[in-house]
Amino acid sequence: MNLVIHFNPSGGYEEEALSLARRLFAQYDEAIESLAIIPVADENLDLWLDGRLVHSLTRSGESPRVMDLRETLAQSQT
Repeated sequence: MNLVIHFNPSGGYEEEALSLARRLFAQYDEAIESLAIIPVADENLDLWLDGRLVHSLTRSGESPRVMDLRETLAQSQT
């Protein structure tokens, strides 16, 4: 799986993005082909899986969690 985390460094999301990346590696280490953490200008913290948006802080009002990825993976297997 290829994961991307977009975050706004000036919005205070850098630590949250790094923490999410650590938790993702702890859960899915062997399954992760790549994980990019990319600073963006908008006020956001997003998690993408293989080019698809998994979770967006702007849309949901909550930060992405490992559980969001787990739910997306479970849905794609059904």
